[in-house]
Amino acid sequence: MNTEAKNTSADSARVCQSCKKDFNIEPEDFNFYEKIKVPAPVWCPECRLVKRLAWRNERALFKRKCDMCQKDKIVMFPQNSQYKVYCYECWWSDNWDASVYARNYDLSRPFFSQFDELFRAVPRMGIIQQGRNTNSDYVNRASDNKNCYLIFASGTNENCSYGTSVWDSKDSMDNYNIHSSELCFECIDCFGSSKLMYSRECISCVNSAFLLNCKNCADCFGCANLRNKNYCIFNEQFTKDEYREQIEKIMPKKNSEVEAMKIKTSEFFAKQIVPALVENHSVEVTGNWLEECKNVKAGFNCEKVEDGKYLFGIQNAKDVMDHTYWGHSSELIYECSSIGRQCSQVYFSNECWDQLVRAQYCVNCHSSSDLFGCVGLRKKQYCILNKQYTKEEYEKIVAEIKKQPFYGLTFPLDIYAFAYNETIAQEIFPITKEEATKQGYRWISPEAKNYNITLEAENVPDSIEEVGEQILKETIGCEHKGECNHQCTNAFKVTINDLNFYKRMGIAVPKLCPNCRHFARLAQRNPIKLYDRTCAKCGNSIKTSYAPERPEIVYCESCYQREVV
Repeated sequence: MNTEAKNTSADSARVCQSCKKDFNIEPEDFNFYEKIKVPAPVWCPECRLVKRLAWRNERALFKRKCDMCQKDKIVMFPQNSQYKVYCYECWWSDNWDASVYARNYDLSRPFFSQFDELFRAVPRMGIIQQGRNTNSDYVNRASDNKNCYLIFASGTNENCSYGTSVWDSKDSMDNYNIHSSELCFECIDCFGSSKLMYSRECISCVNSAFLLNCKNCADCFGCANLRNKNYCIFNEQFTKDEYREQIEKIMPKKNSEVEAMKIKTSEFFAKQIVPALVENHSVEVTGNWLEECKNVKAGFNCEKVEDGKYLFGIQNAKDVMDHTYWGHSSELIYECSSIGRQCSQVYFSNECWDQLVRAQYCVNCHSSSDLFGCVGLRKKQYCILNKQYTKEEYEKIVAEIKKQPFYGLTFPLDIYAFAYNETIAQEIFPITKEEATKQGYRWISPEAKNYNITLEAENVPDSIEEVGEQILKETIGCEHKGECNHQCTNAFKVTINDLNFYKRMGIAVPKLCPNCRHFARLAQRNPIKLYDRTCAKCGNSIKTSYAPERPEIVYCESCYQREVV
């Protein structure tokens, strides 16, 4: 097991006790550890990120009976899971109390062994959501959605399907990280857009397709780095009538034509400059996809974050480090996954929200304060392993616990509820079963599926014009046939909502299952890593997610902005 590290900036060079690679701890990191009174980490930043991501299952869903109401529900755990699992309504009801599982803390026994016993005993939250979903049963870590299907880490949407990180959007399908948009298809990191297809990193673009890093554009096709433009094709300006005439000829309608156009636009984009990072109204930042952030280092997919480091998927937070997902008016969060909504001083914890304050090594605890090693508590204070103490007793025992060598380490992998390939760790840092096992992660073999496939992928009509309602009766075989590493479901069906959307947008029926389509979108994004390069224009040093061996022409932020304005 990893040993405790001392907080001393004189010893900033470390060897990761997971991957065995060298890493450095910066002086400002030591300042943060001293501020919150925790030891310095003994794993490198990337291994720490992967470990946090491996806590979070989004897409692996099962139909099983709730262990309280006995009704069939869609949850994250199969029927043969080792955990007792409650559906959303039962878990949040007053019909049970996690404090009945309380136990005495034994200073002579390892903390993680005692926590593991508690963790396995307390009923698990079957699905993660904070608000209500209407006619949206097949979603997870998603709230306040209406008529949505297979969307994850999303909120406040209507009529959206097959997406991740979809927010405040309508009538959109097959997207990753879109906000305040409608009628979007196969878009990645796009905001405030409408009727946009096959595009990446665009803001306020309308009625366009195959765009890269464009802003305030309408009626454009195959363009990159444009601002406030109309009627452009591959960055060439046309008149309105010329544009319409050309689009009628080149807009792909068949699957084969779409794939050919993807190759053509990729070749065009490869000749264009790219920014070292995608950011908007941010200062003193490194990472990628940053919106209104200040003094954020190694932050990815963050919005309105101030003073943070080693972050992924954080919104509206301050003074946070090694934090993945959420935030929402939270501060002083460290080594946590899925913590948010006015939380403060929460360390080494996962899946807690709603004003959790001064909590460490907790899971699924809410609206509480002064907790250590607790699971499933609500509206409690001064608890250790779910047992209630007085303030004086609590502080005395916690002081003794913190003297033990485990303090400062995160939960060991044998406590994790999900296998590596059930979590987003596999999505962002994909590895093989052998690699996962070597690193100490569990791996689950997919359940045997006996689907009666009635339509093989190669026989799916190439154009939506060739498709009728018969497609709704077909079980379509995924083109990958379960032979990929993408949580392939082997087969899928087209719903009536899917068909109506495809016909409305002129899109051919897909040949990949939703999971494989999701992984295809992820493959288009840059990695969650930073490399040292020099700006291709001014020669200044930059940090970017484009690896040095990649061919892109990478500009620093200043040079890029001067070039595209």
